[in-house]
Amino acid sequence: MADSRWWKDFDAVIAAALPAGSRVLDVGCGDGGLVSRLGELGFDAVGADPAAPAHPRLIREPVEQVKGQGTFDAIVAVMAFHHARLEAAASAITRLLCPRGRLFVYDFDWSAYDDRAAAWLVPRDPSDADNSLAGWRREHNDLHRGMTIKDALGAKFTVPFVEVRRPYLARMLGRADLEAAEHALIDAQVLPALGFWLIAEKAD
Repeated sequence: MADSRWWKDFDAVIAAALPAGSRVLDVGCGDGGLVSRLGELGFDAVGADPAAPAHPRLIREPVEQVKGQGTFDAIVAVMAFHHARLEAAASAITRLLCPRGRLFVYDFDWSAYDDRAAAWLVPRDPSDADNSLAGWRREHNDLHRGMTIKDALGAKFTVPFVEVRRPYLARMLGRADLEAAEHALIDAQVLPALGFWLIAEKAD
């Protein structure tokens, strides 16, 4: 997903955690928007995505085929792991990260969607999508669950994750005006948090 709405705010988290000039690889970079943004913030950023456009900073390969690039101080994956070949991607990330390198993940857990989420989403979605609980499960059942993503990465990173629960539905709709309300309902435990940020560090 190349749309900047998915990495909005997450770019600031990355920037705050890394020294200026750090080498950063964006996995599943799409059109390279986040790569450009990280470059503006002072990082040596490149992206990898089989569907990336031709660009000197973009590698048109999946992360498991990235070679000859050396190692990176940080790797970022925004909305990439729920449809990735997880074991291969996790092994590649481990290979490409330098010791004590950081991993930044922003993804979503479709299995957290429940009747509360459906009741919130249905009246706000103008599309004809079936946002019932059964419809949501049918549409997303071939994607990795959040716990599957965390388990695959946890097998490669011995340092505990920092995990932050995040809104997802408002961004899915492209409704920035609804995100604060969704976040407040998550904090009040009225809505489930489908989105999550993970930050991990590679062991020495």
